[in-house]
Amino acid sequence: MYVNRSVELSSENEHRFQNFIVFEPASSRVGDCDILIKSEKVRDLYERIYTSLEESHAIKDRILKNRLVKIGQMLDLLVVYDHVIITKFFDRIWRRYSYISSIGELFLDYPTFIHHFPEYKDKKTELLAQRIDDDDDEETDGDDVEIADPVKKE
Repeated sequence: MYVNRSVELSSENEHRFQNFIVFEPASSRVGDCDILIKSEKVRDLYERIYTSLEESHAIKDRILKNRLVKIGQMLDLLVVYDHVIITKFFDRIWRRYSYISSIGELFLDYPTFIHHFPEYKDKKTELLAQRIDDDDDEETDGDDVEIADPVKKE
């Protein structure tokens, strides 16, 4: 059984949250609840952030710009943007992060996104993917598990 857990975002852990851009055919494997932006709006958001980085000469922004150039080249190959999505933000310590990172390209981390799009600052619940855990982890307390001693001689 899977349980939705509340997501706690603080200044100490916000750098762990990442979102991804996912192209067709993998985009169909991302649930609707994990999609932040899709279709033509993806290109618009990409252009907006890329344009804002054009004027910056900071090393951090240049590194981000280099990553975005690669994504821009992939977007340029598309004729239709119907099946391109940007995911919500996933915490790197979640199991689902590894799944999403294997089918998508890293786009932005949460602080960078908020820096470039301050209008989203008060919309944390809309930006963050829900944490889904396996409830079985909490059902066992470890008392009923017996571990055999491989060195024990009888």
